[in-house]
Amino acid sequence: MTITEANNKNKNKWVWIGLGAALLFCCGTALVAGLVFWQAGKKIQEGVSADPEAAAEAAHKIIDYDLPEGYQEQMAMEIVFYSFVVIAPEGSSGMSNGPVFMLAQFQSGMVNQEQMEQQLRQSLEQQAGNRGLSMELVKMEEQTIRGEQTQVVTYEGTDENGNVLRQVITSFPGKDGTAMLMIMGPAELWDQDLIDAFIESIR
Repeated sequence: MTITEANNKNKNKWVWIGLGAALLFCCGTALVAGLVFWQAGKKIQEGVSADPEAAAEAAHKIIDYDLPEGYQEQMAMEIVFYSFVVIAPEGSSGMSNGPVFMLAQFQSGMVNQEQMEQQLRQSLEQQAGNRGLSMELVKMEEQTIRGEQTQVVTYEGTDENGNVLRQVITSFPGKDGTAMLMIMGPAELWDQDLIDAFIESIR
């Protein structure tokens, strides 16, 4: 496999994750879903980028933060009222080298926060091949993010192969609407200090 083929394969994987999340978020509202499907046909190509610089620019439209060492912005998707960015270990196309950070932002009033969290979690699980994975609440704590007190929730679950996966989910005001952060990865590769530092750096 050539480098170009590998890059295209990685881009396609992140694109399907982002598009799956976008559509799942809209599944509860027929009018919004129709708008997304209509717009997606025209804007999907120009709205998706696997270029790290473009992805970083899109991410900083949502929030500002300090990028964890060894990580880079890998993919960005901007469709209608929805922005989505994946931050992952450099050279990685999944969670094999550490937790993956997913940032999403929706224009204010477009989605329900609880539904937003649930659908983004389901989207990543499905695209990662973990359909049916049952996550259980492990910890819930209050933190201040961008000046607002918010809940940071940790879940854990075991897949059919016995691998333990961990998730952190929180939502807070972004620069232009409701922002959500989801972090997911194998428990054995979990770096809580790195994750805490990233959350504390959000501004």
